[in-house]
Amino acid sequence: MWDAEADILVLGAGHNGLTAAAYLAKAGLKTLVLEAKEQVGGGSGSEELTAPGYRHDTCASIHGGIQAGPVLQELELHRFGLHYIYPDPLYASVFPDGSSLITWRSVEQTVKEIEKFSPKDAAAYRGLMEFWERAIRDWYVRSRYSPPRKPSEIYALLEKRELGFELMRHMASSPLEVVKELFEEEHVRAHVLKASIQGGILPDQFGYGGLVFTAGTGARHTFGWGIPEGGALELPLALTRCLRAFGGDVLTRSPVKEIIVENGTAKGVATADGRRYAAKKALVAGLHVRQIFLEMVDPKWLDSGLVNAIGKVKTGLSEIVLHVALSERPRYRPGLGVDDVVHVHAPESMSDLIAAYAEYRKGNRYPRAPFQILCHTLLDGKRAPHGHHVLNVGHYAPYGLSDRPESWLTIKEDLLNHEMERVREYIPNVKEKTVVGKLVVTPPEIEAGNPMFFRGDIAGMGHVLSQEGMLRPHPSISDYRTPIHRLYLTAACTYPGGSISGAPGHNCAMTVLGDLGLNAPMR
Repeated sequence: MWDAEADILVLGAGHNGLTAAAYLAKAGLKTLVLEAKEQVGGGSGSEELTAPGYRHDTCASIHGGIQAGPVLQELELHRFGLHYIYPDPLYASVFPDGSSLITWRSVEQTVKEIEKFSPKDAAAYRGLMEFWERAIRDWYVRSRYSPPRKPSEIYALLEKRELGFELMRHMASSPLEVVKELFEEEHVRAHVLKASIQGGILPDQFGYGGLVFTAGTGARHTFGWGIPEGGALELPLALTRCLRAFGGDVLTRSPVKEIIVENGTAKGVATADGRRYAAKKALVAGLHVRQIFLEMVDPKWLDSGLVNAIGKVKTGLSEIVLHVALSERPRYRPGLGVDDVVHVHAPESMSDLIAAYAEYRKGNRYPRAPFQILCHTLLDGKRAPHGHHVLNVGHYAPYGLSDRPESWLTIKEDLLNHEMERVREYIPNVKEKTVVGKLVVTPPEIEAGNPMFFRGDIAGMGHVLSQEGMLRPHPSISDYRTPIHRLYLTAACTYPGGSISGAPGHNCAMTVLGDLGLNAPMR
């Protein structure tokens, strides 16, 4: 009946699926991962997209969240070839008027930068960091690496904390409101706001004001962000080595067609080539919830309300990504002073930031879209030939112009030229004689490259309040368990959501181990 069996089957070899698998294998469970593609990685991949020898990150380029959690240490991924490089400065913003603002790992060094624009805002930034330390830091880490709490529990905890009510007020606000409340100078506002609205969050989106204290400020100063030496793929490769060291394995080119359920219990899977794999103790699905519940599970085992809800999951913004291979070091306009900064934002202005997202919401392009430039090769020479560099340039965009995704493909050549011109505004030496190769990737192509990125949303499903915490992906399955016995969920559609954190994988593994009565494996 079965071609092979394991204690645990994991579907999908993205970094969360592999994180869950590694923890479960380390606990002594025979664990097998099935991956549809030829390569592991999911949203943490690297490929030679533009020219041979130039390695570009295909999706996630900033490994920030994982630095704050236990995954790297507990799985000892340094033993399996993973080495992170930690940039300092953390990031910078450049502006059309020729000014720039740099955020360093040191808070005091950053405060001195802000003083050039506004002494009052510099003091406010120091106050922001004090608030992070006193009210958020320890709670931020613990909350992400444990299952989501009920809203009543969260507010009960906040009521008992120093500055808890102040934190509630900020959390209920939008990032734009918080930035305007804390800062007065326009360059400072744009710098902090652009760094805070990640994961497709809109500037005026209520309920996300807390990001101003975490995403681009507190968490970055405290934990930094990492460049995996050699490319983003190095994280899933290290997780794969870790898994195999504990007796597990990964089978690539093994797309799952069906999750086999008998009497309400997940028994195994059938792959597209007709093979059947048994899961003796648990089955962990690290795929998009639409794939799992709308394509792989017979609806007779599911409540119709859940199926309908999954069919209507909301998505957020997608992205336009420009990859460029260069024969020389990128040099910014004279006076900007950011040639050595790996991560550079070009927020343009506060008015451009706000206007751009308003147009995205309508399904339109914005000609002066705020964007970011990443040049990992400034610190990581393994990604390109000696003396050469790769650029990753990206900004948010609607899935389809006027909600027609195919519309991007009809303007792709013009889009490529437009994106290159935008980059040249700040890096003049990105020109024909220095460009070895270039490629622009549109929202429908992002979706086609990975089913997890439904409608081009790299967070899997949108970060909106109705899909956060114990509502993600649905209240009945937010604790990583499903109505089907022994079927568990992980990856970006589960709490705490997208990004490179390993938290969904870690939390799912802890849930499975708890249900099996096994202790979590520590370092």
